[in-house]
Amino acid sequence: MHYDDDAPPRNFSPLPSQTPCVPGLVTERLLGIGGRSSVWLVRQGPSVAPTITWAGENPPRTLALKVPLGALRTAPPLRSAQRELEAMLPLMHQYLVRPWGVVRTSDGQPGLLLQPFTAGSLAQLRRAVGVLNAGECVTAVSPIAQALAHLHESGAAHGDVTAANILLTPEGRPALGDLGDSVLLGMDSAHGTPESDVKSLAAVAWSCLTGREPESVDRRPPLQSLVPGVSDQFAELLEAALSATPSQRPLAGEFAADLHECASPEPLDILSAADDHALTEVPTVIPQMRLSSPGRSAWKCLIRRLRILVRGPARRRVPAH
Repeated sequence: MHYDDDAPPRNFSPLPSQTPCVPGLVTERLLGIGGRSSVWLVRQGPSVAPTITWAGENPPRTLALKVPLGALRTAPPLRSAQRELEAMLPLMHQYLVRPWGVVRTSDGQPGLLLQPFTAGSLAQLRRAVGVLNAGECVTAVSPIAQALAHLHESGAAHGDVTAANILLTPEGRPALGDLGDSVLLGMDSAHGTPESDVKSLAAVAWSCLTGREPESVDRRPPLQSLVPGVSDQFAELLEAALSATPSQRPLAGEFAADLHECASPEPLDILSAADDHALTEVPTVIPQMRLSSPGRSAWKCLIRRLRILVRGPARRRVPAH
């Protein structure tokens, strides 16, 4: 569920051809456009919506509606949205975008109803503020690493971890979207593995801190030369996660925990990137972020350095199928 521009396939229109109409739903505004879909903010109307197949009880009044971008030469079947829903349901997690149902629009397009994230994406935030500091990076990235750990333990990989797929609430809480193409481990893993997910997320963190994508190992400058003041442990963690050797990368759960030891989380500057609609939803008081224990941080730094020295292919975990 990108909230940013990608190059759409040739059989798609570059912009939404019209506002989607679904009986029982009121379309409020366009949230974003991706390579294959547009995402709209909708709310449930007073009448019952018989065309919606709900996935769960007590759905929120406000939802995100994801529909194919423009018009296909032949309308996609509703079962494509149903398949995406079925792929997402067993993988639900607090930092994964929650699916709520499938629907057919009045012009025959299939749609997927999702938990709304009205403050845009991490990619939009980066464009607005330039770079994040270490604490803001931890706030944006560590929850996504937790979500990836959940996916990997469930026998799946995401396969498309990008800043455009990390969505934000007005409170600054991130979640990972676009789960419809998640790869089941043990099947075709050409487009995603746990190790590649971790590397992709580390690349997101690197670009958040530096404003640029990480180069290959033999050409990449030290992180401290690009971000003066960043800690050695943060640099070591990202270098390990960006390793050219998949078995040398930390597991997603390790990556999440270690990020919290690299810097104390700080609130994201949502006000800089939010549009006029989202600004009305931004809270006036940001919740207190959880801080790390200095003593535990020192131990974790030592353990991480030892792990880098001894980590080998034997440490890789293969989820049971």
